[in-house]
Amino acid sequence: MRYFYEEANHIHVIVAGSLLETVMDVRKISFPVGRVQYMAIRPCSFLEFLDGIGEPFDAGLVKNIQVESVIHNRVIQHFHDYVLVGGMPAAVSVYAENRDILAVKDVYESLLAAYRDDVEKYTASETLVKVIRNILNVAWYSAAETISFEKFGGLPVKSREMSLAFQTIQTATLLELVYPTSSVRMPLMQNFRRQPKLIWLDTGLVNFFSGIQREVFSAKDIQDVWRGRIAEHIVAQELLTLDDSVLLKRQYWRRDKTGSEAKVDFLYKYNSMAIPVEVKSGHNSKLKSLHLFMEEAPHAFAVRVWSNPLSLDKVKTPDGKEFTLLNLPFYYVGVMDKVLNRFLK
Repeated sequence: MRYFYEEANHIHVIVAGSLLETVMDVRKISFPVGRVQYMAIRPCSFLEFLDGIGEPFDAGLVKNIQVESVIHNRVIQHFHDYVLVGGMPAAVSVYAENRDILAVKDVYESLLAAYRDDVEKYTASETLVKVIRNILNVAWYSAAETISFEKFGGLPVKSREMSLAFQTIQTATLLELVYPTSSVRMPLMQNFRRQPKLIWLDTGLVNFFSGIQREVFSAKDIQDVWRGRIAEHIVAQELLTLDDSVLLKRQYWRRDKTGSEAKVDFLYKYNSMAIPVEVKSGHNSKLKSLHLFMEEAPHAFAVRVWSNPLSLDKVKTPDGKEFTLLNLPFYYVGVMDKVLNRFLK
């Protein structure tokens, strides 16, 4: 690769390979520092899903924030299909052929089989291999939940070993442990003493391996599925599409106060602000945790993700602080920067 760079840099080269740092001791390898650009490869975004299933017109409407109320239901149904299928390219390709979710079953099963077979690469410890394999069997049921490493999934494994196993799978990018912050302003420092939220690589895989595909398929609103956890999970997945940096980490807010259970689903960094993002339906008065965040925040703007059309509300916290609440339909999460640019000039 070095010689392509030095002697034939007019040739565009794409290389696919394993996450070598999980297999090799990179300290013993001569590495071309300064000549490598890292870019994260994610599952397909909603926009890519629309292109993949042959809906470029609606993709253009979403990309340019031009979804009118008369076609809102059609686009939100596309998003519902995206939630069901997920963003793994092979799954999207098979689904696009006949729009049949049952036809994607073999793709999901082969992916998990590949992950299980690949697990030996991540560690030389036989004990850790067994723990990782167990996690790949049971942890799908904990998607979008805060988890404890102590006896996770009922497994007789010490907290330290369980934590190491999760971190190993995270290095392989199959999941992310999203740690909370108690800050309402930049910089956002993660609190690694608190319990992390478990977010998997892909929502379609979560649906299949946790056994809730039928529930997702039949739901009128994805926020009604699994107590809102699938809605939260797909928003987490879409938030990653806003940046291709391998260093990007998602964060959620948890109030650092004894006896307080106040949480905000996600924080999104926009310019110098930490924008709170809640995945909730219903009346504004039910957004109690969001109100607590906004009372401490140095700005007056928040986002609520829901299944209804785009709108703006003026809301007051119990202490009387007024803020703007952007009600963002699910299909606009992947273009949130553009939406925020429109309302936060």
